[in-house]
Amino acid sequence: MQELGVHLIFANSPQARGRAERINGTFQGRLVAELRLRGIDNASAATRYVNEHFIPKYSRRFGLAPEDSQTAWRALRPSVDLRNVLCRRYARTVTNDNTISVKGQIVQLLPTATRMHFVRAKLTVNQWLDGSFHVFHPTEGEIPCHTLGERVVRPAPGARPAGAMKKLTAGSRSESAPPLVPLWYPPAAP
Repeated sequence: MQELGVHLIFANSPQARGRAERINGTFQGRLVAELRLRGIDNASAATRYVNEHFIPKYSRRFGLAPEDSQTAWRALRPSVDLRNVLCRRYARTVTNDNTISVKGQIVQLLPTATRMHFVRAKLTVNQWLDGSFHVFHPTEGEIPCHTLGERVVRPAPGARPAGAMKKLTAGSRSESAPPLVPLWYPPAAP
């Protein structure tokens, strides 16, 4: 919200807090009862009813003209790209192969006009709502990149992949397989 320049205006007076509590009580009591009387039992129908009937009726009955008629809404600054504000953000450190890993995806960083690589740099990765990744360096700005695909998960040292060592039982080997020969024979008894 700070990036958008949105600030809270707190209700610091008891009167303002009381008004907020009363309106919450109205919505929790009167609105629920009206929805029940009209047989509305799903979210889309409730939203439509609230927007088309309840709020206009409530505003006619309890609404007052504002003391200051100037709008409090401001236009969005041209420098703000909402795709980089309304996104998922991840902090990452670049690995030695000039890649980062985000949510199982490997992202390859491409050279810029001023740097060939970003190894060990701390970056911010924005995942936009369309799923694309956009990488930002604190001083270089946006870094060109492309995804390489899924990260390969390597087993832990000493771990065996599932089914790698199947227990051999009688009849489990094919007839054409060579016979099993032990690699070490115990010494014969004297």
